[in-house]
Amino acid sequence: MTLIIFPEHKYCDGALYKEMEIIPIRIRKKDVGFDLFRTIIDSNFEFQENDILVVSSKFVSMSESSLVDLKNVKVSTRAKSLASKFKMNPKITQVALQQANYIVSGIPGFLLTINDGMIAPNSGIDKSNCPAGKIVLYPEDAFKSAKNLRKKILKKLGINVGIVISDSRLMPTRIGCTGIAIGVCGFEPVSDERGKIDLFGKKLKVTFKATADCLATMGVFVMGESNESIPIVVIRGVKVTPTERKLGMKDMTVSPKVDIYLRSMRFL
Repeated sequence: MTLIIFPEHKYCDGALYKEMEIIPIRIRKKDVGFDLFRTIIDSNFEFQENDILVVSSKFVSMSESSLVDLKNVKVSTRAKSLASKFKMNPKITQVALQQANYIVSGIPGFLLTINDGMIAPNSGIDKSNCPAGKIVLYPEDAFKSAKNLRKKILKKLGINVGIVISDSRLMPTRIGCTGIAIGVCGFEPVSDERGKIDLFGKKLKVTFKATADCLATMGVFVMGESNESIPIVVIRGVKVTPTERKLGMKDMTVSPKVDIYLRSMRFL
């Protein structure tokens, strides 16, 4: 199945855009510690120059064995206190604390944390779609994972692709999950729109476009949240700004101290 987002046409700037395609790659359930690159190649998908691969962060974590066996977790005094206060599993609370840079707040069942610039419930750890008794963490270094995957594809296939490692995320005041990029390689993850002119002739002063997050959302929409078995989505025909520079989370995040939503909050 291929989703075609728009037919070939011209935008108002006169530039010709071919149709954008969003193509899912189905892969059967894998055991922990599999070869991610080999799995992608063995899918026999015919990749093209400038394709964007959106890869589920959980799929990357499973390939890298980035899991924790809960029976081996030792619970600290602080984790016990927070687990009692917010009615959580103390061992999950402990792992969330270890992964977090900040604890913003909590509600029954969840700590709201910031981990490497990303706000998420329980530091982004997940119990779904993983072996019983274990929880999945984020990849240890999602940007490095993206870079290594892109490099291997270039060496094997001789083509340049962009990589987005995606996660699903709840948004404040909204129902349901959207997507977020936690690792990127091959293109600029954010587009600076400042200085451009809007439809009414006003100059944009503060606007940035979250390119990687938008692509992650496209991928997450197609991947689904349960048993779809679509851990990889290819986006073809999208216009991005290529780059070979080393990227990191600092290219996509701001400090909580200046964030428009968080700067007035008192953290736990």
